[in-house]
Amino acid sequence: MSPSNSENNFDVTVAAFCVEYAIEGKISMAGGALSKGGAAGLLVQPVVWAVTGNGPDAGDAFIYGAGVVGAFAGAILAIPAMATGVVKAGMDDYVGGLVDQARKDEPSEVRGGIFGTDDYGFWAANNSITAMTIASKGGVAWKHPGGAYCFIKDASDTLICDFRPSKYTEIYRPVLPLKLNGDKVLWTGTDY
Repeated sequence: MSPSNSENNFDVTVAAFCVEYAIEGKISMAGGALSKGGAAGLLVQPVVWAVTGNGPDAGDAFIYGAGVVGAFAGAILAIPAMATGVVKAGMDDYVGGLVDQARKDEPSEVRGGIFGTDDYGFWAANNSITAMTIASKGGVAWKHPGGAYCFIKDASDTLICDFRPSKYTEIYRPVLPLKLNGDKVLWTGTDY
């Protein structure tokens, strides 16, 4: 990962304070009416999301929202939001490292299509529930021995239904040939 979530979190926070300082000549966490500099500082994170193309997940959006409220309420909310953001960035880095480890255990041709299940959608988490959801939609998801839940998709973002990972402790996959089950497909948590 480059840059890491922790580094990115630090850079965005410093940039937000620098924007505020450049406009106002001070950094205020006292709360009350939001200054022009504080408002400009709040725009740094959405700009980073837009420029990098990596939008927030549900946790990031909540933390950002708490920070925005904290900008009006002052340090009583802003500081906990920043601290929570630092912890979440560290957790994201940890899970990302586990997913990188899982990628290295697979053939080089498919590594670029392997993701942690927390990358599946806005509300997704790195857990078995998301892995089961992926299987029900026709994809293969697995738990790597390192602890990360992963799934695979092709270059067009289509889930791959017949992949067998090299190393796994749990696997969730569609039943082949694919059989509809309402608006999803039949899936199993058993091995091949």
